[in-house]
Amino acid sequence: MDEGFRETYIYVERILRRWGFRQRDILVYSALLLMPTPLSMREIAERTGLSISSVSTSLSLLLENYMVKVEKRGRAKVFTAIPIFYEYFLKQPFEILDKEVIPLKERLLRLEREEVSPQLHGKIRNTINDLEMFECILRKIIDLKNKCVCKRLKTDV
Repeated sequence: MDEGFRETYIYVERILRRWGFRQRDILVYSALLLMPTPLSMREIAERTGLSISSVSTSLSLLLENYMVKVEKRGRAKVFTAIPIFYEYFLKQPFEILDKEVIPLKERLLRLEREEVSPQLHGKIRNTINDLEMFECILRKIIDLKNKCVCKRLKTDV
């Protein structure tokens, strides 16, 4: 692994690790991301030091997540990384809002209506207020994404 690859890999790893990817998958993605041409499984294995089996497993996951595309080069399949940082980041506000913030807020609102001690009521109210601010920020990020997409569509026409 050359020094430029190693340094870039560290930054890619930090981002993808936050999104739950394993080190092996990050290594394969980084190797492809930093190559000017597509690589075969054998070439990825040589570049990363992973076994062909590990490379194959990682490529399956990366393909499922639309992070890699595959094409034929003669009889071999070759793989290219697709930059996904923007899309993955912007997918998070939707998921956090729908799967976590809104359900938690709804549950706390139900709890708040029940008979609870004044101290617990205060904590519930503070948490609801905090979630409402968080929800507001997430919605602004979502709105900003929609505006950016609309601008990009206008300039592409």
